[in-house]
Amino acid sequence: LKAKMLLSKALFLSALTTALPLLGSAFMSPPSSLTANRSPAVAVAQSTDASTSAGRHHSNAAYSSSSTLLSSQRTTSEELIPREILFGNPENTSPLLSPDGNYLAYLAPSPNDVMNIFIRDLTKQIENGDSAKKYDRMITNEPKRAIRSVAWLYDSQTIVYMNDNDGDENFHLFAVDALPSSENDDDDAIPPVRDLTPGKEVKAQNIFTNYRYPDQILVGTNERDPKVFDMYRVFYKTGEKCLDTLNPGDVIGWKTEDESFEIRAATVRNSEDSSTTIRIRMSADLVQGSEEDNEWKDVFHFPYGEEGGLLNFCADGGKTGYLTSSLGRETTALLKVDLKSGETLEELYSNDKCNVGGVTLDKDTKELRALTYNYARTERVFFDKELEKDHEFLKSKASNPNAEIGVASRSLDESKWVVAYSQSDGPTSYVIYDKPTQAITPLFVSNPKLLPYKFAPMEDVRIPAHDGLELVAYLTRSVTEGPSPLILLVHGGPWARDYWGFNSQAQWFANRGYATLQVNYRGSTGYGKTFLHKGDKQWGVGDMQHDLTSAVKWAVGEGIAMEDNVCIYGGSYGGYACLAGLTFTPDV
Repeated sequence: LKAKMLLSKALFLSALTTALPLLGSAFMSPPSSLTANRSPAVAVAQSTDASTSAGRHHSNAAYSSSSTLLSSQRTTSEELIPREILFGNPENTSPLLSPDGNYLAYLAPSPNDVMNIFIRDLTKQIENGDSAKKYDRMITNEPKRAIRSVAWLYDSQTIVYMNDNDGDENFHLFAVDALPSSENDDDDAIPPVRDLTPGKEVKAQNIFTNYRYPDQILVGTNERDPKVFDMYRVFYKTGEKCLDTLNPGDVIGWKTEDESFEIRAATVRNSEDSSTTIRIRMSADLVQGSEEDNEWKDVFHFPYGEEGGLLNFCADGGKTGYLTSSLGRETTALLKVDLKSGETLEELYSNDKCNVGGVTLDKDTKELRALTYNYARTERVFFDKELEKDHEFLKSKASNPNAEIGVASRSLDESKWVVAYSQSDGPTSYVIYDKPTQAITPLFVSNPKLLPYKFAPMEDVRIPAHDGLELVAYLTRSVTEGPSPLILLVHGGPWARDYWGFNSQAQWFANRGYATLQVNYRGSTGYGKTFLHKGDKQWGVGDMQHDLTSAVKWAVGEGIAMEDNVCIYGGSYGGYACLAGLTFTPDV
């Protein structure tokens, strides 16, 4: 494919696209507008894009030609939107309510422009919206490495987060007091941080908390053997730590049963055939449990090419559980299963076009409340009518009817929520929802610096591949009428996918006069096992690359793209696809 400029080294456009480990599944992850693309390897853009006033008067040929269009035809602001606004740190992100609902934690830039943790006392809040930030308190002061993963512990006083040391990728789990120890404490003082997983070469992962055991954390570390992660029980108030479950050498992940807060499931990857096995033990009580119940047994097996895993235990002492599985079907279904025999007790949901996504369970009864799936946009299936009513009410209050609604956090009693309204043509806005009164209070927007500018909406489109296979893609236009230069933005992985939402790179291109097309080519995840494995051995000269060619031809045929003005751009596998396009299909 044609390229306007080939850069010899990767462009790191934004710290936000850096992949970071997530806290364990016991922690809620707020919706995010981040994409699966890593730092791009091949790019086309104007040669300069200074964000000073002088720089705004300089542009490349594509922007100059498109700037002559009527302003009604442009999908973004007429002026160049500065790159530091598009790719800089968000001013507010990852808002989390304390379990008691009295405090809010969130991430924001420190005075040194490094993402750190801030706390807001909701019981003393006298202003709403962004103006309330002046009363908030910064409780960490990481000087170099941005904090990306944060969670409250169930005492509603302690925050935990993960970070590494100068980029060594040995992420540790740290704890910090969120509240002043007394009213006389200096509110501006940064409290001391405690490393709960110390050690020079130690890495932490698989982190679980449980409201029934508020003084404990289960965390996996490789301190005993750098190649495997054992599970430790940490009493974070005292710093006491003891070995809970030994890794036999082949376990890559663990699950806990909530009522007992015991490690009861293990995910095993077979290095010889790439199959996955779920091991279960019916008890971890070595004193009162029987020898048979304490024994690990292989219960579920997924050969290479199949997808699935254990999500959670049911509230029956862990005799049954929720499992996703593609066995005997194209996409993963949500199943209720017997954890001793492996028998499927009930199929709860499946979708012919895509895998099951997120699942919401009642924290006490473990009854299924809702689930999501995402073929092109996030869709929800409700099993709890009250939860569905809340969702419909919140949807009716959205200022943008095209926004997607997500719950970023809830208090333990679920009386108070933080709700995110995500859109493709602007920043995410957060509100606090008081469920008993249905009162909605503005919290903040993720990046208020974006608000003065106009952005292009992202469209989800369907593209027929050369062999008739339907591909989901996302189109961000630079003009509302007629063709424009096109950038084919290829996601990395390739075992990943693109999603609908605000994409800084696509907005950057649209503002400079380029349409952007992002294609979930065969080999992308989320669309079932056959779609995924249609990409096997199809890199470069095969069907994965042909899908990209088909996408360009579709865009030209639909009058979206100029046939002689097309670029390919991407990072990770997307960078490989760029080189393959330049080598094998230079005339596209």
